[in-house]
Amino acid sequence: MILICLSGEQPIPNLIPVRYLKPAQTWIVHTSLDASRKSAVRLAALTDHARLFLMDEGYQIPRILESLLREVGEPEEEVVVNLTGGTKPMALAAFELARQRRYPVVYYQTEGPRGRDQKSMLYRYTFNGRGELQLDEGYPCELPALITLDDYLKAHLDDYQEKPRSGASGEQLEDAIAQALKPHVDEIKQRVVPAGVKNQAEIDLLVRCGNHVGVFEIKTGGSGSGKHAVDQLTTIAAREYLGTYAARFMVTQASMEDRYKALANALRVTVVELRDYRPGRPLSQRDQNTLFQIVSEKLPVRR
Repeated sequence: MILICLSGEQPIPNLIPVRYLKPAQTWIVHTSLDASRKSAVRLAALTDHARLFLMDEGYQIPRILESLLREVGEPEEEVVVNLTGGTKPMALAAFELARQRRYPVVYYQTEGPRGRDQKSMLYRYTFNGRGELQLDEGYPCELPALITLDDYLKAHLDDYQEKPRSGASGEQLEDAIAQALKPHVDEIKQRVVPAGVKNQAEIDLLVRCGNHVGVFEIKTGGSGSGKHAVDQLTTIAAREYLGTYAARFMVTQASMEDRYKALANALRVTVVELRDYRPGRPLSQRDQNTLFQIVSEKLPVRR
């Protein structure tokens, strides 16, 4: 099977179907736009038997369709088209390619319930003999966990490193939060630094629940838990770094002023206040309950 993927800014809606469908070849269509090209290259590095091909035009549907028809040719293998990524005109052109050739199409659902009800859903459609589109039997189907945090980071970043412990006071709170979350998530990474930014951007904590990721900025309190901390989190968890779909959490030992909570909410940052925490100690049961309750509203954590 050949799977055709359309590369845009967000690589995960392409990577997860690739991992599930296991095509013999993956053709990654991208434009000359920097975000599309970089995303395509990173996706190819995480995909077996990937082939990149450049499309000069990402917005004129007839020209995109013409390029697709020319590049695809008449392959002997089954061709499946993933409509999830790329620009909307690219998706429309790819759909028209599938309609003309009667290729099946798939779509990875990127919106829907959050928190414990969040699922990874894949849809597959085929054209019947009359050219009518129909949902395949057994779809939509819920996908299992198909990526790791390493996959997620490498899909969005050129590279990264995990810093060793430095003994800084804030690491105690980070470790306490990681320990409290460990039974409820599939994977945790701490002190992650994207390549090329030196020490200007650091991810305090990352968690993965199935195919879903949460990013945590952790502060022990004081002035560091205000606007500056929110800005830090929205910078490192921006779509250019870690994509659109990562849940973002601002965890602080002290109470955050209402004006900064409003700012965080406007920027889709969830604030968690752990008021019982004392340095060097595990989280209290009350703080653990608070952390779990709030995180479970955004990620499918385990009880």
